[in-house]
Amino acid sequence: MELDDSRKAILAASGHLLIQGGPGCGKTTIALLKASEILARLEPEQRVLFLSFSRAAVRQISDRMRGTLTRTVRDRLEVRTFHSFFLELVRTHGPLLNGRPSSFIAPDRERQLKADFAGDWEIETERLANDEGRYVFNRLAATAATLLTAIPAVRTLYSDTYPLVIVDEFQDTNEDQWHAVRALSNASTIICLADPDQRIYEGFVPGVDEKRIDQAIEQLAPTPFDLSGDNHRSPGGGLLDYANAVLRNDPSQPIPPSVKTWYYQYPITCEQTAHTAVVTVREVLEQRLGRTPTIAVLASSSALVGRISEKISTDQPHPTNTDVLPAIDHELNWDPALSAAAGYVVATIMEWPGLTKTEAMTITLTAMADFYRIKLAGGTKGARKIITTIENAITAIRDGKPVRAKAAKVLLTGFDSPLEFSGDPVIDWQVARKRLHGADELEETFNKARLLRLFKATDLLAWALIDVWNSDDAYPGAALVVRRVLANETLEAAQSEPVPVSLMNMHKSKGKEFDAVIITEGRHNAPLLDATWEPSRIQAARRVLRVAITRARSLVIFVRPAGAAPLTG
Repeated sequence: MELDDSRKAILAASGHLLIQGGPGCGKTTIALLKASEILARLEPEQRVLFLSFSRAAVRQISDRMRGTLTRTVRDRLEVRTFHSFFLELVRTHGPLLNGRPSSFIAPDRERQLKADFAGDWEIETERLANDEGRYVFNRLAATAATLLTAIPAVRTLYSDTYPLVIVDEFQDTNEDQWHAVRALSNASTIICLADPDQRIYEGFVPGVDEKRIDQAIEQLAPTPFDLSGDNHRSPGGGLLDYANAVLRNDPSQPIPPSVKTWYYQYPITCEQTAHTAVVTVREVLEQRLGRTPTIAVLASSSALVGRISEKISTDQPHPTNTDVLPAIDHELNWDPALSAAAGYVVATIMEWPGLTKTEAMTITLTAMADFYRIKLAGGTKGARKIITTIENAITAIRDGKPVRAKAAKVLLTGFDSPLEFSGDPVIDWQVARKRLHGADELEETFNKARLLRLFKATDLLAWALIDVWNSDDAYPGAALVVRRVLANETLEAAQSEPVPVSLMNMHKSKGKEFDAVIITEGRHNAPLLDATWEPSRIQAARRVLRVAITRARSLVIFVRPAGAAPLTG
């Protein structure tokens, strides 16, 4: 790699650094080279810590390490998510704060507890942490910051272990993450990698501050470097220039050939057009690149992403001719806690043989109520009414009274039709899951349970269920073992290899790269921009669009309803 003067200066600089620049400018690569140089001067037991926000970003950084650093250097550079780092810190040293062993409340369990808690949940999670040593996801960063700030021995231990800490996407650190980094900066060298124009979590994630970079300049006094004029991700394609034009609403910037817009109108839907776009883009890029391309389908709404996922999962007629659009194998970035809760419902049905009707209905309906508690904690309107209806049904069944809830009636009828299990956990899971039809609540649970295949934990589930198969007709204890497996996956899911086609909302695309990006907009929902919005919301949407556009290396396709307003001008 030939280094220009700016990058040579970065390698030569000492002390804290602030490296700013846009997507593809090479911030990560030069930071890795800096880490390699510093590691050569460290003691054998010392490491460099590289902190990022998502497992996808960690995976991409790890991939880049393989093309940039030697095996010896890679073994001493720890690339971690903030969550993983804080989890380890609190698990190991949390007892120093309260004298109790640290334990963790899985995200799905937290949402259930929150739905049933009548008071201030933030105060309750603080009490759980301080009095019981039980931590929810959002308490890990604050606790880690407290450990590093208040206990010098812990701070010294980690700074001795990690004399250099690189912080990716620094502009999006929240208050607790910033406090932890600042505590480490007393003895560790900090390198902040930042792009002010990718500040998309302000107002979306509590504690993210638009002044974070200014705070770093004031409190760390880092040597600043600006690489914003470089673009190595999509050089020559004009994608970064166009993304900046969308950000600044600059109509003078021409739309490059690498950006296309496909318009659709009734009776053709956004989902059909997106399916066509994926098939077409894949064929075009396979010929151009000589390999299978990576494609992301993005939307501003997770609901639209879900509808597109359902559409492309099966063969579909082409919307404008007699061809058939083939099903697309894809990865959907979804709500794992909700899918896990749906899986618990299926697992309770696998326990039905050997239980009385009252016992069976109680455990299954209770699991369904927990599923809707998670939806309630996520802000779903109407979930509280469904929970009350289910709980009333449980009471009626226990008291031997008539049941009004349709879902409960369907399950009661289903119980009278014997389940025929074979001992094959995969087939038997499907047999149990089929009982979730006949009522809206059951259908919703069924659809979420189908997404469990995305956990990449199907082998673990199968082995766990084999262990509880009674060699006769049931899986006693299935709900408990399934809960244990899936709770572990939601808390510390293993990194998985990416598939060629990924679906997610635009916020989740941050830190990722793809050969092509398809950005979708619904006809009556999930708009990309709306002139009636407040100026601050419009600008926030433009920042997210910039992130979405710059995820692409070669091509961006917009799928928009006919008549949609231009993104600039």
